[in-house]
Amino acid sequence: MMKNKNLRLILTAVLGTVLTYFLSVTLELGPMVASGLVGLLASLFLPTDLAIVAYTAAFAGMSAGFVLLNYYMVSLTGLLVGVIFIITQPIYQGFGGKLGTIAACSVILTVIISSVL
Repeated sequence: MMKNKNLRLILTAVLGTVLTYFLSVTLELGPMVASGLVGLLASLFLPTDLAIVAYTAAFAGMSAGFVLLNYYMVSLTGLLVGVIFIITQPIYQGFGGKLGTIAACSVILTVIISSVL
């Protein structure tokens, strides 16, 4: 059961990151509108745990096109959001900034990994 939940969290993170980036960069709606749409839709239609990870992923998907250069990087960022979210779930519950920090770390790690490969 736990593996299934983690898989759903990771898939939601990847989809949330890709959708936000698509709306922001490809459709040129901008990062604020894109993140707002993804966060709103997630909160309306997903269970709470998935909505939270989708909202976290939306922060990562707000990255500019010159930071995340292609959808491979965007997808890797989403994967990292999901993995880091799972690892840090029991840590700092109720503290502000956790979701944004997860998103920022995921983007930074993606840029580092991409520059090495």
